[in-house]
Amino acid sequence: MSTSTDAGVQAAQAFGFLLRRASLVTGIAAVVCVAVAWVWKGPSAGLSSLIGAAIVIAFFGARLVVMRKVTEKNPHMIMLTAMVVYSVKIVLLGVAMLLLIRVDGISGPALGFTVILTAVVWLAAELRGFMTMRIPVFMGGEQSK
Repeated sequence: MSTSTDAGVQAAQAFGFLLRRASLVTGIAAVVCVAVAWVWKGPSAGLSSLIGAAIVIAFFGARLVVMRKVTEKNPHMIMLTAMVVYSVKIVLLGVAMLLLIRVDGISGPALGFTVILTAVVWLAAELRGFMTMRIPVFMGGEQSK
């Protein structure tokens, strides 16, 4: 196996690990947000909170899935893919928020609060997961001549 392929496999495994960890932690935060919104403002706010959490989990999870698939095939495209996926994710998240707050029955504060809180929790879980992973900085084995 080449060094490039090894790096791609390692990166793909890392993205899978981050996806599992961030999804679990964000799912727990989403349940709390939905419960608080439901108790605070009623079923409409609870549903709005659930929609917000689902959007964040879907958008942020899709980024890691795309990154995993790309790095399996071509690990040299990680940075370009990350920049493009991030840009698309932020634009689509903004459009979704703008469209949803105009829908009758959607609680803007519950939706916004949940989106912000779950996004921060996702990023914190992803950062914590990344910090606990053991990623070799230098490739072992063959020495350059």
